[in-house]
Amino acid sequence: VPDTMAELTDLPGVGRKTANVVLQHGHDVVEGIVVDTHVQRLTRRLGITGKKRPEAIEQELLDVIPEGEWQQFTHLLISHGRAVCTARNPSCADCVLEDVCPSSKLDSEVDLASGEPWSE
Repeated sequence: VPDTMAELTDLPGVGRKTANVVLQHGHDVVEGIVVDTHVQRLTRRLGITGKKRPEAIEQELLDVIPEGEWQQFTHLLISHGRAVCTARNPSCADCVLEDVCPSSKLDSEVDLASGEPWSE
């Protein structure tokens, strides 16, 4: 299995997300931030980015997240997205980020991840 971002992304069907996962978990190499559906949703809900494309989101995150934190940042957001900040019905009342989240259902009428109003 290739062990560089360039070699991996040259393979058919392999984008930066897959390449980042392979590098981090298969080779213990961190060259970026894995932007999966959870990272995409949470960074948009938190107002960290307004971008929609994973590549554009990753680039914005690389500019603000210290390089030594990239892997942990990914894992924490994925875990939080699965357990608390779910796609359809986030548990804002149980969220440790609720007080700083511009998308909180407790304070906002709009989900910044989708741009849609929260459903009742």
